[in-house]
Amino acid sequence: MSVAATEKRPEIIEIARDLNHVPMCEDYERMISGMLYNPIVPRLMEARHRARGVTQDYNNLDAKSVSYEKIADVRFELLQQVVGRVGSGTFVEPPFNPDYGCNIVIGRDCFINFNFTALDTSLIIIGDRVQFGPNVNLFTAGHDVSVLSRRKFVEFGHPIRIGDDCWIGGNVVILPGVTIGEGSTIGAGSVVTKDIPPFSVAVGNPCRVRKTIPSAEEEEQDPNNPYRNMVREDRQ
Repeated sequence: MSVAATEKRPEIIEIARDLNHVPMCEDYERMISGMLYNPIVPRLMEARHRARGVTQDYNNLDAKSVSYEKIADVRFELLQQVVGRVGSGTFVEPPFNPDYGCNIVIGRDCFINFNFTALDTSLIIIGDRVQFGPNVNLFTAGHDVSVLSRRKFVEFGHPIRIGDDCWIGGNVVILPGVTIGEGSTIGAGSVVTKDIPPFSVAVGNPCRVRKTIPSAEEEEQDPNNPYRNMVREDRQ
């Protein structure tokens, strides 16, 4: 079980300074650093209120009013108002349920399926070409087991990182502080409580590595790999 940090994390704060829509202040720096903080200070409440509004715009877009050729572009423009940064070619199916939104970084050419929930108390950093099944839950938020901590209404959070080229299966839960290495697959229904090394296939509750797999570069050198000569079909 994760515990609260005792000091700020300059490397996390530095990343946040380059993101859009962040409510930079003392409480925000404590929050994303994993320190104990009060979530009902006005600046943080205002940030969550903003997130609810722009997320509503994203989720309630009338798809009938937009052609299929344009829907990705329209959604991408709306998504930029929700998250801290997002790369080109990324598409998130609604409904999308972030907490702050601004603490989420999504790379290029990602696909995130229906009902993605991201409690981004701390940063959530997703690499390029990552794919999510439906009903994935990323929880950076944490609470102490202390009963008094709940009476005092304090909490903390730790960042989640997902490397390039990962596949996160449906109904996966990823807990605070977890890093999933590039090229890894997380099997459906898994609860990820600890870091997963790169190029791993992992599954279960708690999620454990079952096997390792070759990198894309290694696959390219394999003459028997069925994907070597396939031409990429870009999403419109």
